[in-house]
Amino acid sequence: MKWSAIVPVIILAVNVLACRAAGAQETAKGATAADAPTGEPLWEAGVFGVAGRLPHYRGSDEYQVYVLPLPFLIYRGEVVEADRDGARSIFWKRSWGELDFSFYGNPPVVNDDAREGMPDLDPLVEAGPAWRLYLHRGQPTPDIYLLAAVRGVVSISMNDLRPSYEGLRGVLGLYLKDYQLSRESPWKFGGSVGMDVADDNYNSYFYDVSDEQARPGRAAYRSSSGYGGFCLSGYVVRKLTRALSWSVYARWDNINGAVYADSPLVRENNNVVLGMALAWTLAESSARAHKNW
Repeated sequence: MKWSAIVPVIILAVNVLACRAAGAQETAKGATAADAPTGEPLWEAGVFGVAGRLPHYRGSDEYQVYVLPLPFLIYRGEVVEADRDGARSIFWKRSWGELDFSFYGNPPVVNDDAREGMPDLDPLVEAGPAWRLYLHRGQPTPDIYLLAAVRGVVSISMNDLRPSYEGLRGVLGLYLKDYQLSRESPWKFGGSVGMDVADDNYNSYFYDVSDEQARPGRAAYRSSSGYGGFCLSGYVVRKLTRALSWSVYARWDNINGAVYADSPLVRENNNVVLGMALAWTLAESSARAHKNW
């Protein structure tokens, strides 16, 4: 199996192991009288088939299609949560906001025409604190919140798994999560709008061209820190049976005005990410998730 397929599986496995450990901790602690059960299982586990079309990087005119079967674990604890937003450790929570430690990732970039003669890009792992300010919370009405996150970025060598620091990336966005017309509706909707900023180290990883790598049509370039682009995304989830669900996802990225937009490695100002998945829940807990708001 290629590294482009192995890396997402490794990242998911790490998240699953972290959630299992946190789940044992939560079970031992127990729920408090102030907690309110959500009606959802504390955890769910299963498999899903996912198909996605992603650009090699923002500004690339080339895309990679991924079709993979993967395990999944959804955990709705008070200290750790893992869902379609990723895995995160929650340090502090109130009804109107929470502080957590979240993770993100980016697959490797191989055989990109714009980077001909340049090294391939290793996969990236991001981790750092995130602040969520809730504008609305409830069921079946959606969660609406502002998110501000700062993450350190590390590349993982595809040859020897050696990590290398690649800079800092920040995200600011407005999110709508799991809107339902009613409690009985099998449909859920959500989306987000946001922007990125990053330091020159992070932007250099994708967009720099050294003097030795320059050639006709690809001038030398050095990135700077600043605005990194705008994104608009949305998703739809349809519950087919108690154990089976189907979902689609789309995201539009726009880099007009980004500090790296003049890089010769940028060939498109707009990218569209598309994905779909069929998820099958194989097991779930009898314990219900609790919220302390």
